[in-house]
Amino acid sequence: MVFTMTRLFSILHLRAPLAGLLGTTVMMVVGLRLGSIGWDQGPGAAWLVSLGIPVAALLVTLLIFAVALRPQTHLQDMNRMLAGQSWAHWHYDEADWKAANDIEGRREQEQRNSCTAPLLALAVGLVMVAAGAAAGAHGVIVIGVTIAFVALLYIMAVGVALLRHGTLMARSRPRGEVYIGPLGVYRRPGGYAALYEFGFRLREVDFIDATNETPACLRFTVRAKGELWPLTDVAVPPGREEEARALVQRFQTEVLTSR
Repeated sequence: MVFTMTRLFSILHLRAPLAGLLGTTVMMVVGLRLGSIGWDQGPGAAWLVSLGIPVAALLVTLLIFAVALRPQTHLQDMNRMLAGQSWAHWHYDEADWKAANDIEGRREQEQRNSCTAPLLALAVGLVMVAAGAAAGAHGVIVIGVTIAFVALLYIMAVGVALLRHGTLMARSRPRGEVYIGPLGVYRRPGGYAALYEFGFRLREVDFIDATNETPACLRFTVRAKGELWPLTDVAVPPGREEEARALVQRFQTEVLTSR
């Protein structure tokens, strides 16, 4: 179970829902345990209920995830890449890995919405204050509980947002490698970016020439909600430019024209 969850966290678009699901499970356990204090059935029954219901809900939700999102497809693709069946496998030294993370980091920054987490926390806080006032709870207690809950929610929201980005883990090591295949891009460290999933599909692969400040890169663009979005930018190591151009052509002829 732990190994499976660790592998699933390698898939970038699954990190946010999985982290949110685990955080919700923990909050359910805490809430049920606090609510069961003083039960006549004893502490054993209280812990059984507090743990049993959230864990059962977690397992059911994970089963729904497995059926709807088919993460096994991405796990199998990662295994094939590690077995030498990728279309490209590039290694980066320290300078090139830093440049690669800087390129991808700029794309992530452009797509990041810094307002979502505080607005969500504020909305939940207002609802909690209104609910506490309607229930006639003491004002100090309502405000204290609301501040604590909103702070926890904000931290979770920010953490979940950061987990969605591959560079968060990629920068943890001075060197790295990238695998590219018809179904995804796998950074080690960093995570696996699926090119096809429920809600988005690969539509463009472009070679972007180097400038004085940045190396050449491959840009993978997907269509989501009727719009085109850059999914990931992969820096091309020095000397691999012709291989990268050939890779773009291969995507054009073998993938994009058939989907």
